[in-house]
Amino acid sequence: MGGPAVALVRRPAVGTRPGRTPALAWALAVGLALAAVGGCRGAAAQRPASAPTAASSSDVAAAAPRDADQILDRMSAHERQLYSRMQELSPRVETYMQNLRTDPVLGDVPIADRYDLGILHYHQGFTTLSFLPEPQAYWRQLIGPIDDLLTWPARKVLDLNLYRSSFASMLFPSGGHFDRQHYRFAFVRTTFLGQVRCYVFDVAPLDVHAKGSFWGRIWIEDQDMVLVRFNGSFWQNRYGHPDLHFDSWRLNVRPGVWVPAYIYAEESAMGYGLFRHARFQAQTRLWGYDLHLAGHQQELTSITIEGADLPAAPPPKGLLSPLGSTRAWERQAEDNVLDRLERAGLLAPAGPTDNVLQTVVNNLIITNHLTIDPAVRCRILLTTPLETFTVGHTIVISRGLIDSLPDEASLAAMLAHELAHIDLGQRLDTRYAFTDRMLFADQSSFRLLDLARSPQEEDAANLLAAKLLLHSPYKDTLASAGLFLRQVDARRKLSPHLFSPHLGNAWFSHDYLQRLHELEVSAPPLRPAQVSQIAALPLGGRLVVDPWDDAVSLQTPQAMPLLSARDKMPLQLTPFFPYLERAQPSVAVSSAASGTAPAAAPAPAANAGPTH
Repeated sequence: MGGPAVALVRRPAVGTRPGRTPALAWALAVGLALAAVGGCRGAAAQRPASAPTAASSSDVAAAAPRDADQILDRMSAHERQLYSRMQELSPRVETYMQNLRTDPVLGDVPIADRYDLGILHYHQGFTTLSFLPEPQAYWRQLIGPIDDLLTWPARKVLDLNLYRSSFASMLFPSGGHFDRQHYRFAFVRTTFLGQVRCYVFDVAPLDVHAKGSFWGRIWIEDQDMVLVRFNGSFWQNRYGHPDLHFDSWRLNVRPGVWVPAYIYAEESAMGYGLFRHARFQAQTRLWGYDLHLAGHQQELTSITIEGADLPAAPPPKGLLSPLGSTRAWERQAEDNVLDRLERAGLLAPAGPTDNVLQTVVNNLIITNHLTIDPAVRCRILLTTPLETFTVGHTIVISRGLIDSLPDEASLAAMLAHELAHIDLGQRLDTRYAFTDRMLFADQSSFRLLDLARSPQEEDAANLLAAKLLLHSPYKDTLASAGLFLRQVDARRKLSPHLFSPHLGNAWFSHDYLQRLHELEVSAPPLRPAQVSQIAALPLGGRLVVDPWDDAVSLQTPQAMPLLSARDKMPLQLTPFFPYLERAQPSVAVSSAASGTAPAAAPAPAANAGPTH
């Protein structure tokens, strides 16, 4: 096969300066031969055949592309277009990070965590407008470094600001100049990512001294030559500054439209002394790309009403009774809050997945002979922290909580607590019925919407929830729900951000588990080393959010047998491995992506045993 040989020069070690690097670190070369990069003869390459319906995840042998330069140039052009287009969009960006230590039995276990949720914003570079309040007061910023030294190295936490500063680079391998004028590309092979066939290239900068340059591997889909995945790190060349290694994925949300959706970052403990870096894992998710395009934030001059959702028929003629007017007013406040959360990109639109939750709630209502009017609804909060709350007669449960629950009985326990609030007549503040109270910036949602309950209301709901569960179809399988609460209690001090709700009530008060404590004390002891005991699932293995329109779909990954206690990974992060598919012109695309965290179906009849 013709063409010149190309070698990728190894970058300098972290923390070294050009001119002072040991000779060995500079002398090594990757030595990857490039067949037909820029030296190919013949006409332009024919488009490879499309992937079979059931493509294997293993690499597919294929000939090198006939004109790699053309492929790379088209990819670079798409990168520049996407970089420019992203400046006009404002997706929601969520990052959850866990610091790790190694346990001889359990493997990697979290010892601390960090969390951030914001809106991607471009102003002379990509930044985020955070939904969360400032994480530290001024005095805490002053003593923070001292606290880090006191808890180093076992509890040292990577500064989330450090991760956030590199976030824009994780969206793009090199901003608007990822091309052959700045980088060297070496063809590796072709492979399938899901059903999408890709060209794989190894990448290194032409200027090996360039700070922040990308080193790693890229995947380019074979139809439009769009970059769909890149894996590697950015060289910082600074003492005490780690190279953040990451794996960034894009999804085909609409025909011809690929957008950043998932970023998994991981770093091992490296360095020496005070420059020893934290060992961590982090998941970053992006969604809500269509919030602006859908007209939710448009200027008044651009509002149109064509195709707007209209009621099927007007309400029946006649005045409402005083009670009917009161209920309608309360429902208006409820709908205003739900609509505002959805427009802020925090609440998933109503969809088929809500019916799974609705079925469990109906089981509780029917078996307990409850009469509730208006009917109870269920919705899904798109965020990772574990929380539930009610908005009038609507139960809201977070995506992270649904992902981590081991079985249907545990889900029923969470929903029973909120159903008890509704049955007790604990209402939503009707000040939200005035629509002017909904006119605030999206990032102020958590601050201006107060949906928490008083301690007295929480205690009353816990008592009633226990009774509802004892008269439900789940009464004989509640041990798993109590075991889940035991796992939560065991993890609360090590992962405080995972159990810090943004709209509802905290699960703990003065080191006391408030949420259904009666179930916890009656549950069997927590045995982390016992493979057959599944107290909680890993995060991110059950629900998938379409990054474009926020629709939630339910995934059922293939169950895998657990070989050791290390495979359980309760409430932990795992890498992303989406199954890529091309969007169809006539139907909305299913993102078909989830973390590799193995998980059971969301509503099995009982715990399926030691499989994920």
